[in-house]
Formats: sequence, structure tokens, C-alpha cells
Amino acid sequence: MKARTKLLMLKGALTKKVPIYVQFAVSNRCNLRCSMCSALDSRKAEQELGLPEIERLAGILKELDVAILILTGGEPLLRNDLAEIIRLFARRGLEVRLQTNGILINESKVKELTDAGLKEVTISFDSFDAKKYDEITSVNGSWDKIIQGIALFSQYLPKKGNISGINTVVSKKNIEEVPKLIEFATRIGFYISLIPVHISGSNDKFIVRKDAPDFRFNTQEYEVLDRIYAKIVEMKREGFNVYNSYRFLSESKEFLKSGQVNWHCDSPFLYFSISPAGNFLPCVDIPTSISMLEDDFVQKFRSKEFINSIRDMVNKCSGCMYGCYPEVTYFCNDVKVFMERAMDGIRMQNSRRKPYEYNELLGIIEEIKAKEA
Repeated sequence: MKARTKLLMLKGALTKKVPIYVQFAVSNRCNLRCSMCSALDSRKAEQELGLPEIERLAGILKELDVAILILTGGEPLLRNDLAEIIRLFARRGLEVRLQTNGILINESKVKELTDAGLKEVTISFDSFDAKKYDEITSVNGSWDKIIQGIALFSQYLPKKGNISGINTVVSKKNIEEVPKLIEFATRIGFYISLIPVHISGSNDKFIVRKDAPDFRFNTQEYEVLDRIYAKIVEMKREGFNVYNSYRFLSESKEFLKSGQVNWHCDSPFLYFSISPAGNFLPCVDIPTSISMLEDDFVQKFRSKEFINSIRDMVNKCSGCMYGCYPEVTYFCNDVKVFMERAMDGIRMQNSRRKPYEYNELLGIIEEIKAKEA
């Protein structure tokens, strides 16, 4: 982690007024059709920003003291100019991370991205069962390509002090597999971030959430939920690479049962999102038509009127447990989580991992699956 990033994170924790974490959906397109995600339909009418506009955006984010920028989508690898996008932000001193499904990566592309300044990535991976995963993504062969992608990233990303990882959406479809996925991530030197599935109501107007009842837990399944989350906490205490804080894990379990949250969103003070067209969003799920490319945006962002208008939107939201937002709020407002994160940071900084070939990853998966047989 860069010195600038550490200083801005500390400033955010002390002042609660630095947007240290931002997500930018660089693409409105996706090569998967995941059953619990509506982002593709929500954003299909948007026009993606070109490089000159993204360069302006990079300057704005630096002026706002943004520390960490997540490039997401849609699927960011669908952009042929992704390496140049990474380079534009990295030159401004931002810590750039890529959130991808990993399917489109190849050796030349991963070299191009790392040469541009990419050092960390999170890859979506929800199941050891190839058939189940292909059903979730609605694309045959997606599971196998993701394993190939994980192998390539393991070979080309930095081997020391790297917190690249796997994003797993936890739902009734894969709850029993979560401990195995944790073991897999740890075995290969990756971290795993466990995000509870977000299911909207039929009348809700969210960008990402979708009405997907097949992923929802019913009351008869709460015992399984309690048992698996107790196992997750136990594994984290034993040193497995679970990225989430203990508080996040506890509140995620309750969110999966009730849909209720127990924390207060700090957008736009500590974080926000950006749409493919360059619109400011309080988060990935709340749309606006506010362009960040307006000449006076930085001044507007710091105005009382702007902040109050965004806070009105946030206060009307039912809340979320997307990993990024609550974890930043916990870090900046909960001393216990701050200390936990500080200790995690020391461990991560000293961690090392080895590169893996595709066949080696398949072998590890089979070993883990065989333990249960």
C-alpha cells in the first residue's frame, strides 16, 4: 500500500470527511448474466467515458483526496483501453484495484495491465461446482475460464504484501461451500471477501440488486446460516485469509435473515461511486444524473447544498452490506475494527504467496473437495 493511501486512510479515520474509497464502473457491458445482478439492464443506455474524459476524472479524484479506486463494471476487461485507464489513475497517485470476473484475461492482457500499474485484483468466484456456477452466470464454461484467470493473476501480480483476492456472493445456492472457498483462497495466497447476496423487492429501484428469490434464505435454513457463519469466524481466528472484519461477518448473517442493517452510511463523506457515463452516485445502487465532469464539480461536492441532497438520498435507502461501504465506515468509526484492520494490515504486508498453474489450482480444488467425501 502506498504511503499516500495510508495517510489518506488515517485522515479519513480522524476527520470522517475524506472520500477515501471510490468505485468507478468503467464499462456498462458484461459478458455474464448473473441471476442476482441487474446492473447490465440498469446501465445499458449509458455511454461509457472516453480516455480524455477519464483523464479529467482522474484529476478530480486526486483533488478530492481519493485514496483507493476500484475499477468495476459491468466487466472492465471488455474495455480494450483498460490498461491506459489504469495508467491514468496510477499516475495521479491513486491506488488502483480491478474487480473482474476474470474470464477474459489472458497472458498478454495481464502483462499489459500490470505494466500499466495494476497490483491488486478481486475475482468473482462463488462455487466449486462448475455446473452450478455456470447456471448462476448463465454462461457455459465460465467456471473453467475463471480458474484459468485466477492462475494467470497469481503468476503476474506481486507475490509479497499483495491483498488480491476472491469475491464470493453468499446465498442459499452456495452457503455450504463457503468454508471450502475460504480454504482454497488461503491455500493459493489470496484473500476472500464474503458478500451477502442483495435481493430487491419487485418495486425497488436499485442499479445492482435484483429480485432473485431462489437465492434467499427461508427461516428453515437459518440453522445452516448460523452454523456456517460460526465456522467462518472460527476459520478467521485460526488464520485463514478472510478479508472481512468480525463485525461485518456478524452483521452480514443478520442481513441475510432480515435484510436489515445495523450501521449508518457515510456517503458522500467517506465513499461514493461513479457510473460508466461519469455520473456521481452515492453508491453502486443509487442512480443520479449529476455529472462529475462539470467544471465546478469539486466546488459543488464540498458545498452544503450538494451534501444535503446526497444525504437525503442516502437516508431514504434501506441500506446494504456490500463489503466496501460498511467496512470503510467501521474502520473510521469503530475503534475495535480500526485496531483489527491495523493488525490485518501488518500481516498482509508481510505475507507471501507463490504462483500457480491452472492444473495446480484444479488439483487443490479436488483435494479440498475430497476432504468432505
